Amino acid sequence: MRRAAQFGLMFALLAGVGAATAQTTPGLPDPLLPPVQTGSGAADGSVRTLIPSLIALRRPTAPLSFDINPGNFPPAQYPARYLSAPQEFSVFSSASTPWTVQLEVHSALDAQGQAIPTDRLSYRVNGGPWIKALGVPQVVMSGVGATPGWTPLRIEVALDLQGGETGGDYDFDLTFTALVLP
Repeated sequence: MRRAAQFGLMFALLAGVGAATAQTTPGLPDPLLPPVQTGSGAADGSVRTLIPSLIALRRPTAPLSFDINPGNFPPAQYPARYLSAPQEFSVFSSASTPWTVQLEVHSALDAQGQAIPTDRLSYRVNGGPWIKALGVPQVVMSGVGATPGWTPLRIEVALDLQGGETGGDYDFDLTFTALVLP
């Protein structure tokens, strides 16, 4: 009889019958969960996260081109300036140190070995003053610390023709580099 009572009580606990269930009995630990520490200063757990220190640059996928066509070429006078469509970039930094975004422009030779000199290109950043391309890395944006999300960077490029250029398909290589400084 005594054995039957023990079996019945054990069956009732396992089946969840009555008030003696594991869910409603505060003093019984769950064997599948780690023990809970109580008291001041005790943590229930910890979460660790790593936010990398980096800089990222988003660039447009559209090619940079100048609207030179029979309607506006040859120009009425030289030098003549032709503008490209603005290029919308975005910069993101989570670095705590200084960072820069640099632009380097180089003339590329066409099939006949011709090139327009690099200094015929000028650019401006976010509507600022026009700056001549020099063929070396030039800082177009800089900062210290993290940016508040993606920061817009609008680049406009101008081609200044002087009048002695021969007809052809000219290319320029524009390289953007984002660097975190020490």
